[in-house]
Amino acid sequence: MNNFNMRYALWLLCCFALFACSGSGNDVDPTNESPTRDTDTNADNSKNSDSITDNSENADTNAANPEDSNTIVDNAENTDTVADSAEDTDTNRPVPNRDADKLSGLESTPDIDWLTIEKGTFTFGSPPTSPCRGAYSETEFPVTLTRSFRIAATELTQAQWEALDLPHASWTKGADIPVATVNFFEVAAWCNKLSRLENLEPCYDLGNCFNFIGTGCIQDGQRSGRACSNVETQPIFFCKNSIHRFPDRYSCPGYRLPTSAEWEYAAKAGVTETHTYGGDLHNEPLTACNAQPALEDIAWYCHNSGGEVHPVAQKQPNPWGLYDTLGNVYEWVDTFHNGGAPLSYETPGTPLTDPVGIAYEDGIEMRGCHYEKTGCQLRPTERSSLATTARWSIVGFRPVRTIIE
Repeated sequence: MNNFNMRYALWLLCCFALFACSGSGNDVDPTNESPTRDTDTNADNSKNSDSITDNSENADTNAANPEDSNTIVDNAENTDTVADSAEDTDTNRPVPNRDADKLSGLESTPDIDWLTIEKGTFTFGSPPTSPCRGAYSETEFPVTLTRSFRIAATELTQAQWEALDLPHASWTKGADIPVATVNFFEVAAWCNKLSRLENLEPCYDLGNCFNFIGTGCIQDGQRSGRACSNVETQPIFFCKNSIHRFPDRYSCPGYRLPTSAEWEYAAKAGVTETHTYGGDLHNEPLTACNAQPALEDIAWYCHNSGGEVHPVAQKQPNPWGLYDTLGNVYEWVDTFHNGGAPLSYETPGTPLTDPVGIAYEDGIEMRGCHYEKTGCQLRPTERSSLATTARWSIVGFRPVRTIIE
């Protein structure tokens, strides 16, 4: 055999070998890794749902290629994965809710003991010698309130909240225990519902709100559900922009939260000679929990509460008949905190009439302290703040209504 024939024979042998190798590809073991690798490729692209849809639309073309059938099945399974992922994303997407304050027909008038607070002038803030005083936030200046108002004698209870057919996530349950873990916007919805129930004009515009009242905080045995505020990770009820239909607060005829000035005026109840209506407090570190004799008969605080919230009206009221203005739970008020600046920050020390504070800020005031606070902080002049979306197991409220003359 000459050299040409030898080369030709070798070429034929190579072609036959290549043909035999390619033919063996039809005998794929079902446990072969190749389809899994294809699935992983699609899983990596699972964020692109259009790609998965395109693969499904080409099912007829792929059906003609039996070798690819497993890949198509795997793609279908990945489509479900993408759908589930989309549902998870939607879970954290705010859901418009423009009906939060609408009447359902299941409401009943809550049994609330309303007190009338006559208009008047008082000194807002506290003397520099007060124990545990906020040196800047408690600056003293005269305030005049030109409108009398009605205020609840107690912090709003869970039974009173539920009377308006609204859910809540209060950590400690009980009909006579203050409703808590309700944020500023949820409280506004409750106030509006009571206004509507009594045919009064609502004080708040809740037309640009999202999610549902009473949901959002995860509770477990470790009490991680006692507070939450992040609307990006929890479906908490919240509203965008200002919700005030009456920027001056005082002219609204319906139910609302008190302003910081109204709350302090009612909490002080004309007492000027001592730090509280139970007597004077002594100074102590803010991390301490010492007995404060002046508080024992009038307030629940760290030294006597046992670390728990208590039913309302178990302690002595102040001279104007209000219970638990100090301790038990913080109370929301309708004044933005402005970083702790005094209400008279624009004109320090100047007398103010019907003050409302700055127009808007995310932090809104809460007053009165709570059952775990150090005693020296339980003064009617102490001011704290929290995000408007925040829900915390130690924060409740006490509603008011202006007496329109």
